[in-house]
Amino acid sequence: MREILKGSLVIFLFKIIGAFSLFALYILISRYYGAETFGVFNLIFALMLTFSVLTRVGLDTYLLRVVSSLKDDKEEIALFLKRVFIILLFSSLFVSLLIYAFSNYIDEYLFKSIDAKAYIIGLAFITLPYTFFNVLPELFRGFEDIRRYAFFRNFSQNFTIVLLVSLSIFGSFNYDPIYILYFSIVLITISIVVTAYIFLKKQKINLLIKGRYNKKILKYSYPMFLASSIMFIMGYVDSFMISYYLDEYHVGIYNACINLSMLITFIPMAIGGFISPKVSLAYSNNEFDKIKNIFKNSFIIILIVTLPIFLILYLYADSFLALFGADFRIATTTLLLTNIAFLSEALCGPVGFIMNMTDNQHLFMKILIISLLINIVFNALLIPIYGINGAATAMILSMFFWTIGSLIALKRKRII
Repeated sequence: MREILKGSLVIFLFKIIGAFSLFALYILISRYYGAETFGVFNLIFALMLTFSVLTRVGLDTYLLRVVSSLKDDKEEIALFLKRVFIILLFSSLFVSLLIYAFSNYIDEYLFKSIDAKAYIIGLAFITLPYTFFNVLPELFRGFEDIRRYAFFRNFSQNFTIVLLVSLSIFGSFNYDPIYILYFSIVLITISIVVTAYIFLKKQKINLLIKGRYNKKILKYSYPMFLASSIMFIMGYVDSFMISYYLDEYHVGIYNACINLSMLITFIPMAIGGFISPKVSLAYSNNEFDKIKNIFKNSFIIILIVTLPIFLILYLYADSFLALFGADFRIATTTLLLTNIAFLSEALCGPVGFIMNMTDNQHLFMKILIISLLINIVFNALLIPIYGINGAATAMILSMFFWTIGSLIALKRKRII
């Protein structure tokens, strides 16, 4: 437990600073640009995340799985990484072309109050760097360089964006926050590529080595790709469907609630990020008692920390929402519902991380597919009647299914 606490604390500290940076960013955008612009920003951000999931094809998670179990075989890792980077390059270019080709349709069906085609074309150009930004930190985590991983994965993006947006607002430059987002991604990706190059050189891993990685990478990564795709879609399908049935204003209100509720997941995500390579290594060595011990200690820490956060968000919901502006105070019920949804994820422990690290990605994928269908069906049924409260209720039902379902699956397989 001491090791989990110590390692997770590093991720947690960077994550909390990054989250407060994101929180400050959302407050700045909602107050200085309005709820509508805030809604557009969240839709663009959701699209960027969704497309990046497609381009990664599960290789971020699979990279962690392979590197953490082959740390001493430098030649095999070099061949593996070279193959991964080539796949990422082609997948990013392919998705970029699709975004450009279908930009008119995306603009027409998702954006009602503005012409967002220029933003969507910008997405096509930002897809490649954003893909590598999301994958490269897993290289550091695979080598258990948690500080470097946490800095880039949980801190750098949000802090850079809020810094540039603040300079734009208070320096009276009034740059568009979405273009600031794009510029930040390029800037951070350049820094992480340089850092990864130096890191690999110190590890004596030469990507120019001759040879070929013989295992079929996509065969093992595609279930992780589908699982992560479903997770992202499930996280943002609410926003897309609110935009379809209502408007960008309600998207902005709803996303304020989501971002507040994400406070509940800080510790579970930090712990999951830390224990993943350890679970992968223990599973490779058939050390199932060690996995059970890791899960038990992780669950105790998560339970102790998340319940007080939930209570604080429940008792002071109105005050937290008021930080975004007066318009957001109408969503106290929505915030309670999203809090309950994320609490279910916390109280089942880091089951998603363990499923992926113990070769149960196929089963996890099937559980998430059903969960996504639940989310979409109930969003379609409830949003027209109950508005954003209906979207939050749909989230509760889908998250209950995948968290409890994964917990039961791991129990039946006697992994935890």
